[in-house]
Amino acid sequence: MPLISTVTGSFTAGRRASAFGSTPWAPTFLGNDLRMWINPSDTSTTTFQAGPNNLTSITDASGNSGATININNTPHQSTEDNKEIIVFDQASNEYLSTGSFQIADSGNHWAIFVGTIAEPDNSKDSIWSFDTTESPARDYAISAGNQNAFDGELDLDGLSTNRISSSAGNLIQFTSGSPIAENNNFMILCYFDKSHGEIGVRINGSNAFTPETDYDNNIKSTAGMNIFRNRGSQSYGGKLFEFMVSDGQPGTGSGDKTYIEQAEGYIAHKWGLTGSLPVSHPYKSLAPTG
Repeated sequence: MPLISTVTGSFTAGRRASAFGSTPWAPTFLGNDLRMWINPSDTSTTTFQAGPNNLTSITDASGNSGATININNTPHQSTEDNKEIIVFDQASNEYLSTGSFQIADSGNHWAIFVGTIAEPDNSKDSIWSFDTTESPARDYAISAGNQNAFDGELDLDGLSTNRISSSAGNLIQFTSGSPIAENNNFMILCYFDKSHGEIGVRINGSNAFTPETDYDNNIKSTAGMNIFRNRGSQSYGGKLFEFMVSDGQPGTGSGDKTYIEQAEGYIAHKWGLTGSLPVSHPYKSLAPTG
């Protein structure tokens, strides 16, 4: 039964929480569905060393994953729109990684990245990836698809008889919104909606390919996360403004994308990307509220 708090004006139903009125939407509105939130502009969760400004520690701003975020080599601080961000040098093998944590619930998952990328030098250079040692793996990565330009592909792992999508196979190539230009600010979101049988990727709020409706076998519920590293040992480079992971559905029902649209709207208005959203996006003009 829904619970209504007259003190906070909040409404809680199941695992989700939102607020009445015009409270600006924030990732915390996702409640326990928010499994990981990397937010370098939050000084309470991110520490940079004085002087060289190297990243020395970063924790999950959601507090839900229980995972330690490991820093490989010396990514460093920079700023974007007067907010702290993290810069990763590809030549110096810099990336973030974690141990396993819950990334999906009954096959439902989405993740969103905002930042920039370097020019790839390997077709499997990845903005982010999730990997597991389980067999069949059924994990994924957002990869370049070309060693000279980020044409983009969703790499899907799994045995030939136990794939995430039997019709898509091991990858889905992007057909729109790419190649993604080096050093251009952008956001990219990937979702797996098992409840309604759909897999998709969105660049700046628009589909990168026609959503795949053959979603046979759930992605693994737990996996390790890598940012600017693929599922092997190949590192990549770029700038990380913000990253979040949800183990919930993309919206409230079949075909609905409310939750990912809210996340896109929050990102776009925070990081100056509203001009890149499609005209039809519900948060093109106004930031989402609760």
